[in-house]
Amino acid sequence: MGGTLAAGIIAPIVGFVIHPWLKETVYGIEDFINIGKLDDFPIGIPKKMTVTSSKMDAWNIFEGLVIGSLWVIRHEDNSLNVFSTNCPHLGCGIDWGTEENMFLCPCHGGVFDKSGKKVAGPSSRGLYSFETKIENSNILVSCKKV
Repeated sequence: MGGTLAAGIIAPIVGFVIHPWLKETVYGIEDFINIGKLDDFPIGIPKKMTVTSSKMDAWNIFEGLVIGSLWVIRHEDNSLNVFSTNCPHLGCGIDWGTEENMFLCPCHGGVFDKSGKKVAGPSSRGLYSFETKIENSNILVSCKKV
């Protein structure tokens, strides 16, 4: 009888402790994240956007967490280029150089054109880009894979 009572007390405690290992922790639970209306993005001018998502851990869901930022360029045919704001060389923050009409990395002189291709600098590749789609005039971006 004592063993049954002890098991009744210990079983929920053990379940509570091991629950996080039984359930996968997920970050950014949305497959595609809405970053705004298509009309909010001027044609040909890069616009920096902050991306918010939800985070789910073993017990909680946190809404509206900032997970990063993106550069979005809308073209005349409404196609999009969406790039990371980090340089692929060492992860420094890149900015848009209005006079140069290029993305610039201040750390080591990286330069990238509007299509994300490397123009100059030590980076071995162009900017990281994201998968996008447009639904009901909303721009949706997948931040799961870079």
